[in-house]
Amino acid sequence: MRLASLLLVGLLAACGTTQSPMAYAPTVPVSTTASRPLVTVVEPMANQRRAGSNDPRWIGTIRGGYGNPVKTLEADRPVDQVVASAFSDALASRGLQAATRAGRYALAITIYQFDANQYVRREATADFGIRVTERATGREVWSDRTKAYNVDGSILSLSTGVFASVDDLKRVALRSMSEAVDTLLDKPGFRAALRG
Repeated sequence: MRLASLLLVGLLAACGTTQSPMAYAPTVPVSTTASRPLVTVVEPMANQRRAGSNDPRWIGTIRGGYGNPVKTLEADRPVDQVVASAFSDALASRGLQAATRAGRYALAITIYQFDANQYVRREATADFGIRVTERATGREVWSDRTKAYNVDGSILSLSTGVFASVDDLKRVALRSMSEAVDTLLDKPGFRAALRG
């Protein structure tokens, strides 16, 4: 009886919500060659996420064998702010980030999906769209959308349910977010629009 009580307490302690910073980290080599501060990220952005929409900080959930939520990953601030910061940091690392309202171009972001979940393997999706407009005229010069999807872990893993790591889930989520940001900002069409 005592062992069962201790096991129950241990399982309950393993459940819960973890809030964590979600910072951009380049997934490709970044060059600032011949770049200049031209782009300002526009906030607020369009957030069309469906999953976890009741909680603006929700990133993902680790689920038990019956699909029951066991652990939850949340950002330390609303997801739209996390994604805006990721784009700002990515622009800055490329030498393209202009001061607020000082850029020649405005970058508007739409979040279609950004979540991470685990039943057995960890899966994360980041689906973002961007639209670049000239600040002076409001004319759209370029737009595109991309989706980054990552799967991590083995289907035979024992690190599931209460034994799964929220940090591992966060790592996969951040990789998807950063890949989507890098893909959009490194597209030739984006760079060509800024030269135009």
